Amino acid sequence: MTLRTRRETLRAATGLAVLAVSPHTVRASIEASGPKAVAALPEGWREAVIVVADFDPWIETLTNVGGWELALTGAADSSLNELWSLPATARTEQRLMRNVGTSSGFIRLIKVLGAPQSRIRPDDQAWESGGLQALDMRVVDMEATRSALMKRGWRAPSDPVRYKTYGVEVIQWAPSSPDGVRLSFIQRISPALTGWTELKRWSRAINAAITVREMDESARFFGDVLGLSLVSRSDTLGTGGHNVMGLPWHTAETTAVEIKGFAASGFAGGAVELISLPQLQGRDYSAAARPPNLGIAGLRFVVPDVAAFALRLTAMGVKLAAMPTTLAVAPYGDCRGFAAQSPDGAWLEFIQLLG
Repeated sequence: MTLRTRRETLRAATGLAVLAVSPHTVRASIEASGPKAVAALPEGWREAVIVVADFDPWIETLTNVGGWELALTGAADSSLNELWSLPATARTEQRLMRNVGTSSGFIRLIKVLGAPQSRIRPDDQAWESGGLQALDMRVVDMEATRSALMKRGWRAPSDPVRYKTYGVEVIQWAPSSPDGVRLSFIQRISPALTGWTELKRWSRAINAAITVREMDESARFFGDVLGLSLVSRSDTLGTGGHNVMGLPWHTAETTAVEIKGFAASGFAGGAVELISLPQLQGRDYSAAARPPNLGIAGLRFVVPDVAAFALRLTAMGVKLAAMPTTLAVAPYGDCRGFAAQSPDGAWLEFIQLLG
């Protein structure tokens, strides 16, 4: 009997409502298979999923400006409909993009046909909460990147900003694409960056930024629940003047910004950076922060035992957004995966490679 015929089927909803599966249901299902280990995440996220209306601008920009490569093309497995609660008739196409020579920090572009969609963060400000606010990449030449992206219709709330943090001087610029996806580019000024032999123009995606409503709750989720390590933190007032988020200068001077960075042991895979600006009130995009809506729709983590990890989450009070199911994920082959959401709606998928 094949893996496909052994698949535990969860009938996909015909709408786009999130599946809030009760801990009791998932625990009974998982404990029947007898998993014992409920370890923390062994690595950070391997890929970010961006749902797009048009592949071509993204492929052209990532290859011609960023120096990335198109690693995979074709249809996504129909079981993705199950994981994402799509109508049974919906179809999905995908393109996997990666920085040449890397094994993580991929961007998986997915196009969905036959399902209602809206933008996850339409007309957003970086300091507004809900979902994934930006993906960070290192860049070799900020001015060349900025010039090329502006010609392609990318726009940022500020010029590139030069500053020092943790004893490192950098330039940062955080533009949004014409379809509303924010990438944050960071160029190291000093000390010189070492060990990044694959960095020719843009690096792999190294970090996902999440603007949060309540720092303690979100930090507990990524630290205690997922088991990532707190690797950096800052709690400062702005200095006024130019700033990456585009705050008015007088507001930036008196606004507290708290940042906590989380990564897996050894910094394997992508990191997560939580950003809190409690003095500022804005829109919250959590309700729309899931696929198949357009934008940075989720992060994918690889785990050694998906049943054990789902049990870990439910034991700590997390309601799964999608139950464990089997699906093919190219180029990894058959996988078993489920989804959960952070307190600010960030859609997170956890997959076990079965091959």
